[in-house]
Amino acid sequence: MIDWNEALAATESTVAEVFDRESFRVVPTARRVGVNETRMADPDRVGFPFLGSIDFGPTVLTPGFSHPSTLTSNRDRSREMPSHEAVITALSTDWPEPVKVEDQIVWEGPAGEVKGRFLVAAIPVDGGKRLAIFVNRTKGKP
Repeated sequence: MIDWNEALAATESTVAEVFDRESFRVVPTARRVGVNETRMADPDRVGFPFLGSIDFGPTVLTPGFSHPSTLTSNRDRSREMPSHEAVITALSTDWPEPVKVEDQIVWEGPAGEVKGRFLVAAIPVDGGKRLAIFVNRTKGKP
């Protein structure tokens, strides 16, 4: 009899070995007191490095101008715009704590240089330990 949880764990581990080649670092953030203030580094949570992969979607164009999801003749249908700029995928089994929406993820190069900063937009839950983290670029540091 096949143990499906073991099979899923083995598959996720193999996928991570093949695809997770980029270095990232999680920077946990927290809300400040004021609603309009920017987020700050969360003193109660510790950041951590991880390996993952990143995939950028198509360049987002102005709605109504040749973007495939906006080419519709049905005016009642809402326009489907991307909610994220890229997807970072990674195996989360060894992470000390979960990543949260609005945390920052820093993409690091081989020499430790910053290749990009991203804000977590969403983390869909599918039951597996390999996460797909939807992110958007950000310039600010928490």
